[in-house]
Amino acid sequence: MSDDYIVTVFVVVDNMLKAMNCQTDVRAHVSHAELITVALVASKYFCNNHERALCIMQRLGYIGKLSVSRFNRRFHQLEATFLWLLGLIGECFQRNEVFIIDTCALPVCRYSRANRCRKVRGKPYFGYCASQKTRYFGFQLHLVCDNHGVPVAFEILPASWDELYPVQHLLANLPEQSQVVADKGYICDRD
Repeated sequence: MSDDYIVTVFVVVDNMLKAMNCQTDVRAHVSHAELITVALVASKYFCNNHERALCIMQRLGYIGKLSVSRFNRRFHQLEATFLWLLGLIGECFQRNEVFIIDTCALPVCRYSRANRCRKVRGKPYFGYCASQKTRYFGFQLHLVCDNHGVPVAFEILPASWDELYPVQHLLANLPEQSQVVADKGYICDRD
């Protein structure tokens, strides 16, 4: 873990939240900026394991005492703010002219347990991953990255939806004359 990365992320997120006038409750021991920083550090260094990132950052003194349960509840309350911040940061990195778009499966549970799942229900969440030749139950992530691998746009949709559905929305904010590299799932015969 890099101290420079953690401090930079915290300062940028804190300044953006202040510009948005997003206030942390006065009773909270950990600010919104610290919560979002934990999530971003978890994605960079801990394979999105928020619990591990939270524990290590507490031990190193970056944030105050906060239970994993409380972290999860507060982080889910900040979901809209977090997604807005990610979109804004993605727009800042849209300076390149070559972008890559692809999809990956986000299973919610094992395929055999899909009918008992309480988080999501219905036919739209049954999907097929052609690259792994497996069926899964959950969502699909559509991700647009620049040529350095930095995400600039994303969309999470039910698994059975066609890959062409989010393309126009995802590519709308890219600079003009930019090139997009995609697999054959994004090819359409229609004009």
